[in-house]
Amino acid sequence: MISRQDAFMKGYKEGMEESNKKLFLIETISTFRHRYVIEAESLEHAYDEVTMSDSSSPEDLVESADQKFLGETIINGRKINKKKFKKFLIEIEKENTGSYWMGEGLIRKVDYKK
Repeated sequence: MISRQDAFMKGYKEGMEESNKKLFLIETISTFRHRYVIEAESLEHAYDEVTMSDSSSPEDLVESADQKFLGETIINGRKINKKKFKKFLIEIEKENTGSYWMGEGLIRKVDYKK
């Protein structure tokens, strides 16, 4: 049986662990290798065909023959607070670039007890 003081101290220590946690925004880049098969008069023209097609027309789409995921690289990380997190949610909602509707469900919490 655990004493009242030990139970209190356990709860106090767990609360302290929670209060030491901070929010961090980590930015990464995912890298893929794409391969294309291009028929052209020169290598430079083949390069241009892949990189210069920016039309929204379906016939301008250059389809890759295959792709391979090469990994994810951290490019930046910084501490943020709840106010900045809420501002971040508004930003990704306006830009329609993320899962803003998940709100605080986006926060991944490190489980130090594993």
